[in-house]
Amino acid sequence: MPDKETGPRGVKIDGRGIARAMEEEVAAEVGRLAERGVVPRLVSVAVDDDDRSFESYSRSRERACERVGIETDSVKVPLMDAERSLGRELAKLSADPAVHGVLLKLPLPSGVSEAGVFSHLHPGKDVEGVHPRNAGLLALGRPRFVPCTAAAVMAILRREDLPLEGRHVVVLGRSRVVGAPLTTMLLDKRTGGNGTVTVCHSRTRNLPQMVAQAEVLIAAVGRPEYVKGEWIRPGAVVIDVGVHWLADSSLPKGGKLVGDVHFESASRVASRITPVPGGVGPVTTAILLRATVRAAARAED
Repeated sequence: MPDKETGPRGVKIDGRGIARAMEEEVAAEVGRLAERGVVPRLVSVAVDDDDRSFESYSRSRERACERVGIETDSVKVPLMDAERSLGRELAKLSADPAVHGVLLKLPLPSGVSEAGVFSHLHPGKDVEGVHPRNAGLLALGRPRFVPCTAAAVMAILRREDLPLEGRHVVVLGRSRVVGAPLTTMLLDKRTGGNGTVTVCHSRTRNLPQMVAQAEVLIAAVGRPEYVKGEWIRPGAVVIDVGVHWLADSSLPKGGKLVGDVHFESASRVASRITPVPGGVGPVTTAILLRATVRAAARAED
């Protein structure tokens, strides 16, 4: 890892390149399953809303599935009576032997019981790793499926040869789909961790000073461009998990995707940094594809 004072600055981590290499591996696994007559199938389920960042992710996921030979489909349910509709769809997909992976968009709308919804999802098809049973297996050190974004962060650090052993890692964010499972993996030497981990969030006192201690900063706070460059320790590695759509009528597309980190200022200080888009997102998709193929293989076995 670069020296905190003299190493290079602002080197972009090529998430798309990492994802391409992983997709080649997944495509080979799909080919081996095809020889057994198995075609992996992934279905995403979401409550119908206007989420531009999720729509962008959905399109990239569909293109990735096509590249590696995974069949994919999307189901949207209306906001009205969402809990019952989600339960019905998840139960149907869980019972369908042709469906190997189910991706449920989180967080769920206010008033929808997450526990009630998950009771209809078979944990063996929960390729996103958010079912309580899969979360428990991760906590016990016996992971089956783990949250894809958390796994993507670990894959980036591993493939970029950025060791964590003994390093001070600051995780900014405590959600159970990113921050919490990622902390477990960062601490566990079996998953390539063994780091010294501090978990912060938007209510942490003296947050800039806490962030400034990080040799590796993982930003997953869910606020656009929240982390400023002046917060970051010179030479730190910055992994930006956030994806947000910022409307801007002056841009050709009417807006742009940004992360939790203010990229322009952070890239002048960090040694390595993931851009948005093109950083964690593509690798998250590749992890999801890999999990779907593994679910298909297990179902066949």
